[in-house]
Amino acid sequence: MRKKMFIFCIGLLTVCLLCSCSSENNLIEFNSSETIAIDNNVESENTTEDDIYTGNGSAWCSALFDSPSTQYNNQLALVAAEMSEKTEDSTGEGIKKLFDEYGIPDYEIYNYGGDSAFAIGHDLLYMDGVDTMVLVIVARGTQTINEGIGDLFKGPPQDFLDQKVWNNVYEFEELVWNGLNEYLEKYPELENTDELKILVTGHSLGGAAANMTAARFTRFAEWGGWWSDAVDKEDIYAYTFGAIEVLTKEDNVSDGYENIHNVYNYYDSYGPYGNLNYTDVSSINSKFGHTELYSIHHKEAGINPLKDFENHLMGTYKEALNNVEEDSGFIQLTCGGEQLIEDILEEDTLAETEPDEHEMNDDTENITFFSDFVIEGKWKSVGDYGFGQAQPGAIVIFDGVHCNFYSSSDTYALYQENEKWRLDCTDFLFANTVSFTVEIIDNDNIYVYYGSDATELRRVN
Repeated sequence: MRKKMFIFCIGLLTVCLLCSCSSENNLIEFNSSETIAIDNNVESENTTEDDIYTGNGSAWCSALFDSPSTQYNNQLALVAAEMSEKTEDSTGEGIKKLFDEYGIPDYEIYNYGGDSAFAIGHDLLYMDGVDTMVLVIVARGTQTINEGIGDLFKGPPQDFLDQKVWNNVYEFEELVWNGLNEYLEKYPELENTDELKILVTGHSLGGAAANMTAARFTRFAEWGGWWSDAVDKEDIYAYTFGAIEVLTKEDNVSDGYENIHNVYNYYDSYGPYGNLNYTDVSSINSKFGHTELYSIHHKEAGINPLKDFENHLMGTYKEALNNVEEDSGFIQLTCGGEQLIEDILEEDTLAETEPDEHEMNDDTENITFFSDFVIEGKWKSVGDYGFGQAQPGAIVIFDGVHCNFYSSSDTYALYQENEKWRLDCTDFLFANTVSFTVEIIDNDNIYVYYGSDATELRRVN
């Protein structure tokens, strides 16, 4: 809990970096010679609003919680995004340092050095004339091999709040809840407060765990939890970023969870329209709450699972949120996102009709079919575009069993289907198969296509 005695720094505290904390929003102004004692529960008749703690004068401030949680707040989303990004290391030092910078005095980290890491903290801020406890839970995105395997294979569905959820997310959320119970034992003042706000956030796998944690808080605010006397749905704030699939079904469960905002890039690398969509890790929906969908085109990339996942990175999500006000055409947020999806699909359809210098010729009358074509041997990538290790200038070897499109251990199969050649490559790291279309120019020159993208290979001795 915020200590009763505060010693304040010289001069006027700076304006909130990410939120509009101004003097109207209880920004504090102090003289360096002043030492002020504040009772957390009782306002003396000499106490003014300038004496009340409303934040540290930067990103973290009481004004973030001025609006109800059911309204999307980009300022709060940015703070949540910063927290989510800072959890993503192996030590927990990033989120600890950020909590210190925000002036959040009490916090704990859990499971760092292993799987399913998260952080919990709390602060006491002055809101609407009363001291209000703010509980913060931040779940880390995928960082370990075990977590990556869980993202891919998910495990058996589990029952959760009348829905079916994936096991890998279910187990993470259980650990978060166990950690919260430990936290409450150390900081019992949280359970005893009459004024409470809750902020839950996370990215990727952590976003999915945060989604379930926020759903539990929201449902039990009505059903009865230790927090139900202090909060209702509008006091429980949840922002997830690029959260992977939570529900086993494709639709969101929005009714009753309007306070949960799932910020999602239409081109998220692991989503249905991303360059790593074959992994089947993520979905635009499949979560509690609703989707705040945006579109970002400039980080589209080839299909290299060892590198090209920029559209999923937390930094990309932060960049998009930072550009909301400056470039409304760069990012579009909508509750639900259905109309935006239709608009983007129409836009993509129009783009696909435009000719491409490498676009595969679908006029079968102009394609020479090689029924006895053999791909085994060494090939050099000679075009301007590449996949995985088959970047321009690189050598790709097909030895009859393995090829090195992504690694030397990838397996492949070349076959004909509907008068077209197909190349299936299975990456040993992800145990997923990517299917390419092959256009054979002659025995020594081929184009390998993934969608409209192609790498040109030429046989070498």
